[in-house]
Amino acid sequence: MKPIGDRELGLLYARALVAIARADHAIEVEEGERLVERIASRCTIPLRVEDLLLEPPLSPEQLSEQITDRDGPFRSAQIRPHELGEALIEDGIAIMLSKGHATESEADRLWRFAEAMGVTRDEFHRLTQAYFPSEDSP
Repeated sequence: MKPIGDRELGLLYARALVAIARADHAIEVEEGERLVERIASRCTIPLRVEDLLLEPPLSPEQLSEQITDRDGPFRSAQIRPHELGEALIEDGIAIMLSKGHATESEADRLWRFAEAMGVTRDEFHRLTQAYFPSEDSP
């Protein structure tokens, strides 16, 4: 995926990553460091995690509404929702596993965001099977 150059789209993406990391109610030090790293590698506009933590929680539905709104600010974005969903999976897993494991609530939240971006259940399983090998995963 191309780097995210639009500030508002980058902010939404980063807020989604924060929501995934917060799924187990806490962002541990390792997760916070990886969050900073992943946001910086995806977004060309600098975003401070400290500021993101003060933003209201973002739901998968809100992300989907903002990204897919034909009249909204991202109608001309060069990044398709599906691409954003795949990037969320990659970055979300990296953030979750930075502490050594992923919780069920984090995996579920990751699935909900990916699904909201148009990633199918089969695609999600293919992209996450090395990390969530159970058939019972989302």
